[in-house]
Amino acid sequence: MDFWGFVQLARRRWYVVLPALAVALGLTAFTYLSIPTRYSSSGTLVLTAPSTGAKVTADPTEGSLTNPLLSFDGSLVISAQIVSQILNDPQTKEQVGAGPESGSTYLANNGQTNGPFVFVTTETTSEQESRDLVARVLERARTELDNRQRAVQAPESTFIKAQELVQPTQPEPLTGGKIRFAGAALVLSLLLTLAGTFAFDSVARAMRRRREEAEAKRNEPEPPPRARPRLENGQPDDDATVFIASVGPLPSEPRR
Repeated sequence: MDFWGFVQLARRRWYVVLPALAVALGLTAFTYLSIPTRYSSSGTLVLTAPSTGAKVTADPTEGSLTNPLLSFDGSLVISAQIVSQILNDPQTKEQVGAGPESGSTYLANNGQTNGPFVFVTTETTSEQESRDLVARVLERARTELDNRQRAVQAPESTFIKAQELVQPTQPEPLTGGKIRFAGAALVLSLLLTLAGTFAFDSVARAMRRRREEAEAKRNEPEPPPRARPRLENGQPDDDATVFIASVGPLPSEPRR
């Protein structure tokens, strides 16, 4: 059925379409309101090398001490990638309050610039929690960076520092998911409305056709009774009547 065919059907069965549309809109609104709004916040760290360099001389007789994390090209970028991988570890997420059952999550990476940055983006069901989670993750990044440098016995004067480049931003509501679910509910409801209207129209047409056929049969005139055969004296011939009843009605003469 084309569009205009559906329009004619909707006009003919408006008492079915209107309630179905009301239910569809109600279902869409319920779907949109039942999904909790999620909020997103972000923050950024930048890794910087000490001004004194990667080496420090504590005792001239023993040589200089070096920070292994600064002893190669691109060391700050690699350090940022290491910190991002540690932050994305499921165990780390559990420890900062973004476990599977918390309803919160975040993503840490060094962005598309391939620079010495650590970008953190959170997504939670609470506006305040989204911002607080960014602060906890950034603090955890500083702690992990210091722990890794102590683990390789780097002098503290050569430590890579994580400076807060962007503080936790104002949380923004994420409504894209709610709109997608509500749109899917609306489309499904409209399809069910269309199918229900077609089904109702088909059943109604079939019932009306059966009623018309039954009414036509009731209004058909009954065939006139066949005259009983009579003898020459005018009396009914019972033997001929019994014979006709046993063999059925005789074929009628063709109309002229």
